[in-house]
Amino acid sequence: MQRILLASAFLLFLAGPVTADEFLVNGDFEQSLDVGWTDTVESSAGSFAFSREDTFGQPTPGYAAKVYKYLAKYASLRQTVDVPNVDLTLNFDARLKIGGGSSTCWPVASLWIRYADAAGLELGNTRICRSSVYSTWTKSDTVNIIEITDTTGAWHNYTLNLRDELATNLPGINADNVKKITVDLFAYDNGT
Repeated sequence: MQRILLASAFLLFLAGPVTADEFLVNGDFEQSLDVGWTDTVESSAGSFAFSREDTFGQPTPGYAAKVYKYLAKYASLRQTVDVPNVDLTLNFDARLKIGGGSSTCWPVASLWIRYADAAGLELGNTRICRSSVYSTWTKSDTVNIIEITDTTGAWHNYTLNLRDELATNLPGINADNVKKITVDLFAYDNGT
């Protein structure tokens, strides 16, 4: 089973009216993926790939990062940044595509926003994903799953205000304790 995540122009910025400080390095993928981003793979079977590709004007001109994982475990492209608070808005364009799936081998193409304390301990996360019907991921007071229902693999624009997300969907995370944010392009498959 395969999962592919293409994303372009990640912008994480303060939501205040006076400033628009961007926190992510190379969030527009105009430079190679080793600038600002870290890739990680856990693979029991199958192939994986990370690439920087032209978006061909869809949705806007520029570059996108592609994370691909076929069969067991995951491929991840991530960046962690220190943040002064959670008055932040994440805005990005993405295509989430999966192929195949069964009860023993289910794929997920996803973008995770991980919330951590000053020491880097993960407090919880938000997962924007296109999942197989067999996925066993579940919501909790520290995990929110935003399921994308589009099966065409078309580009879409996403905006997430982190303060609102924490207050509305993640009551188990104290917003005042969040000092680091990780943006993680995460392609996953639970089986072979």
